[in-house]
Amino acid sequence: MATIRIVTDSTAGITEAQKEELGIATIPLVVRFGSDAYRDGVEISSGEFYDRLITGNTFPSTSQPSAGEFLELYRELAKDADSIISIHISSKLSGTCESARTAIREEIDAAVDVIDSQSVAIGLGHLAVVAAEMARHGSDRDIIIQAINKLIPKVRIGFALTTLEYLKRGGRIGGAQALVGSLLRIRPVLHIDEGLIEPLGRARSERKAVDRLIQYIDDESDGKLAYCGILHVRNEAGAARLKDQVASRFEVERWYEGELSPVVGAHAGPGVVGVSFPAAGD
Repeated sequence: MATIRIVTDSTAGITEAQKEELGIATIPLVVRFGSDAYRDGVEISSGEFYDRLITGNTFPSTSQPSAGEFLELYRELAKDADSIISIHISSKLSGTCESARTAIREEIDAAVDVIDSQSVAIGLGHLAVVAAEMARHGSDRDIIIQAINKLIPKVRIGFALTTLEYLKRGGRIGGAQALVGSLLRIRPVLHIDEGLIEPLGRARSERKAVDRLIQYIDDESDGKLAYCGILHVRNEAGAARLKDQVASRFEVERWYEGELSPVVGAHAGPGVVGVSFPAAGD
């Protein structure tokens, strides 16, 4: 039987337990504070990053892995794998897919397929987990790729921020630019639409923002969720309240929970809460 390895990137928020259990390889993106560069989740933890983000005076920047880093990883995995499926953050938010595709122009002793998730965070992480579970259960490469490509348009991810400043400074604001200049104390509620950040609404409190996210799930799903991801940045209480509301309203087969990785959190900022789930449909 052919051996298949799944690769994703650090923005997916894959836990160490998931990596070990499912054999998922993760390539880190990079966060920078001035001239100090750190590999996301390797050289700086979420805790260290958010402490510095909140208390420091330097605004962080981020960048994708190099093609050389991808090539090194692919060649290492190819020593024991016949195929590699590499699933990454939306190409409209990062150059990570471009780096991966540049790498596979070089000689690698395995077939490598690069997939643009058109998502990020738990939306991306769920795709990587599904692909790895399919590989572990013996699905062949083409079947896994077809399944992931079918899931991608169904992935939904919405989030409520405390401010647009981080997205604006990081250059990832997309369609949310329309909300810039809104009244103070307005919480922007956004979602990922075909790989881009777009406005979903605005709210005057976290409670109202959570209500909007619940409405988003209600609008897009049939009430039965194959999975639901709850995410946050330094807002465990808000994430718990969001989860409680989801659990009381919808049937959820699988939960994902966690804090956004440093690279994603650099653009979202502290206080964010969010949700990822599959849209209804075949």
